[in-house]
Amino acid sequence: MGYATRDDVELAEQCTLLDDQADDETHLSQVASRDPRKLHHRRQRLRISSPRFLRRICHFVLLIFVFLFFRYIILPNISIYEQKRHVPLADWSANTSLDIKDYIQAQQESALIIPRDFCRNKTFLIIAVCTGLNNFVERQTIRETWGNTTEFNYPAFAKLHAHLKGPYQPPMEKRLQFYADYLKGEGENLTASVRIIFIVGRQSYESHLGNETLVRLHSEAELYNDIIQEDFIDTYNNLTLKSVMALKHISKSCLKTCAYFLKCDDDTFVNVPNLLHFLLGGTVPLYNDTLDYHDRGSMVVMAQRNRLNATSNVMIGHQFCNVVPVSDVSSKWYIPYYMYQDEVYPKYLSGAGYLMSIDVVERLFEASLNTSLIYLEDIYITGLCANRANIKRKHQPLFSFTSSPHLCAFKGSITQHQVKEASMVEAYRFVTNYTKICPPPGRYLNHMRLRNRNNC
Repeated sequence: MGYATRDDVELAEQCTLLDDQADDETHLSQVASRDPRKLHHRRQRLRISSPRFLRRICHFVLLIFVFLFFRYIILPNISIYEQKRHVPLADWSANTSLDIKDYIQAQQESALIIPRDFCRNKTFLIIAVCTGLNNFVERQTIRETWGNTTEFNYPAFAKLHAHLKGPYQPPMEKRLQFYADYLKGEGENLTASVRIIFIVGRQSYESHLGNETLVRLHSEAELYNDIIQEDFIDTYNNLTLKSVMALKHISKSCLKTCAYFLKCDDDTFVNVPNLLHFLLGGTVPLYNDTLDYHDRGSMVVMAQRNRLNATSNVMIGHQFCNVVPVSDVSSKWYIPYYMYQDEVYPKYLSGAGYLMSIDVVERLFEASLNTSLIYLEDIYITGLCANRANIKRKHQPLFSFTSSPHLCAFKGSITQHQVKEASMVEAYRFVTNYTKICPPPGRYLNHMRLRNRNNC
């Protein structure tokens, strides 16, 4: 038997190809005899169709790409998120109770220090400042600046904004009458009773005899009569306990003698005259350096909708919504999955400063006793507990959760946050220097600086 040469093989392949082409042409001629349009579409398909092995290669490459993308991009991110959200907190491990009743005795007196005659007298506004145990300087700075409510009271409002008299709403007569028991004087001499208290915890080793911090704290409390010390370890991760303790004392002692309650931090600057004017139904004038806080609705300070009308069910501050839990373990706001399982936080108010009518204080405290604890106090108090108590929160743009570099913003807002001691003194001196004139917004292009409407 002879062997086929290379030329013979190539000739055979060409003959086969010609036979196939002849068969295709024969088939096409038969198709054409029946329907010429089918002939055209058939030729197009033959012209553009790829060989079967090329299509298989493309499918294989695509599968490899999808696998690699999922393996090295998607899966690591999912694993990292789950891993980070499951890293425990140092102060709140997975085995630590999240039942607030394990830390707060609702019906028992647990304070280590409490002011003398606390809430015995009528008080229009009580401000609870959450402060660190060792923050002696911060507390004294507040007492000597905005916390000096004998000097920094409602009469200062007219002096602050004298050059803008007219472009803002005055107090409402019906509110002046409703809160008459909390007010003294009339007109520009009107004053409201305001009290500042500081909430602190304790050190883990505080029971040691001769503890210097404890001695200083007792001396401070004796001198100023404005300290509430509770029996829990004073750390950042225990801020929720501190704030719930404040709710407890206010709801137990102040419901019949107080009208409003403000919680803030010891690095918050509170413009007390502006806050009092707002509580009495007035509006704060618009300044160039506060325009950025507003949207198209809130900037119209002469509008009736921007006045406070309610006397109960009031809960106001800088509102956040659609905030996602932080999974970065290096962040101070990281929260583990075992403490909070949902993908989004409820609406809540910034802990820099939030305001409520006195009836809301009691409802929030009662709600907290049945709400699983998370250590982020503003989300817990104004989000989770407020939801359980069915309390609606309202956004007020002048409750700023940051600190403005412009001192005129301190004059035209209600709160400024993250203000250190030196800056707080500087801001207070500027605000109370009534010769300082801050300009209103210009006439043109103001809409470009406005925020989008808060649709929480």
